[in-house]
Amino acid sequence: MKNIVKEFINLEKRDKVVFFLICSTIGNFFIAIIKFLISFTLPSLWFFVNAGFSLSLAICRYLTIKRYRIIKKLKNKELVMKHEVKNYLQNGVMLIFVGIMYFFVSSYMYYKGTNTNMHEFITYLVALMAFSSIGNAIYGMIKYKRNEEPIIKGIKVTNFASALTSIVLTQVVLLDTFHTGYDSTINGYTGMGASIIIIILGLYMIISAKKDEEIKS
Repeated sequence: MKNIVKEFINLEKRDKVVFFLICSTIGNFFIAIIKFLISFTLPSLWFFVNAGFSLSLAICRYLTIKRYRIIKKLKNKELVMKHEVKNYLQNGVMLIFVGIMYFFVSSYMYYKGTNTNMHEFITYLVALMAFSSIGNAIYGMIKYKRNEEPIIKGIKVTNFASALTSIVLTQVVLLDTFHTGYDSTINGYTGMGASIIIIILGLYMIISAKKDEEIKS
């Protein structure tokens, strides 16, 4: 056990980041599966789609891990940066797609409501999963705020996008469970606001990636 701890301490900074990324990705796949299972017990299309978004963002992280494994084998710094920028661009495109879809789902939530009434224990479980996602995003933003490497920036941005959807999910399940007769349109407004921010983040990533490509060319 001590040897494992020592090996981890001696890892490069990026390797440590990717290690935590692997852990969070496994956790996100696990959370997405739980959400899918819960959605089957609820008469809520919105909750099912939200599980799909969690899976999509987990896939973004998986693509980053896959790209990093390729990068680790390269010695040419220019080629390394090229792969990192490409991964950053892919994540940006994925975020825009997720953001647009989330906007349409939030519009549905605005007009039709959410209908996620569930047992209090399940509500607390969902809220706990959401807060863990938010905490992970905040930790990454603070811990690596000065790191401008594309692969690290991509991790931070996708984690932040995941946290935004988690905030919406927490609001929905708590209000649906503990507040009867409230104006459910507030959930739609919050969801649409989060989706717009996610789209802006995706555009920012694409523009940044294009600028980096122009500088290198």
